[in-house]
Amino acid sequence: MARAIAGLKDGKAPGGDGNPTEVWKHGGDNLFSRLITNAWEVGFVPQAWKDASIVTIYKKGDRTDCGNYRGISLLSIAGKIFARILINRLSTHITPEVVPEAQCGFRGNRSTVEKIFCLRQLQEKCNGQDRPLYMVFVDFSKVFDTVGRTVLWQLLRRYGCPEKFTTMIEALHTGMMANVSVGG
Repeated sequence: MARAIAGLKDGKAPGGDGNPTEVWKHGGDNLFSRLITNAWEVGFVPQAWKDASIVTIYKKGDRTDCGNYRGISLLSIAGKIFARILINRLSTHITPEVVPEAQCGFRGNRSTVEKIFCLRQLQEKCNGQDRPLYMVFVDFSKVFDTVGRTVLWQLLRRYGCPEKFTTMIEALHTGMMANVSVGG
């Protein structure tokens, strides 16, 4: 938990509960430890940890065009800490059978830059030897919006994540709500 709290950035806007990062960094860990333990034992995630307040930020152009605004989600800091704890625990279950070592996208402390470099080297080598090389790049549009969560829970169970852990991830994602604030 200390690692999850230490990883938070100061000065960020809090979510609907109004508790800023600094509250949790300066003494909130003891209180939060009790909250987490209670949530874990009961198998319940407080709704406030799942709620987001979306505020719109004007970018440029016609102010009457919704496309010229960007949404920023303000999340409960407590919810962020809880999610970070779950992510840290999940990383102990990620093995090469689940996520291949070669995958760099969407993984901590990794970058796709190295893989792009390798592809470029391969391309140059094939060109130098007059050998054909066929590559396909696929960008799945809105892929995270289309994956059914039920499938994710099933995969967590199949790959050996403990039932209690999977239940808590489900509880965190079930009933998520967001309210959008426009112009104030």
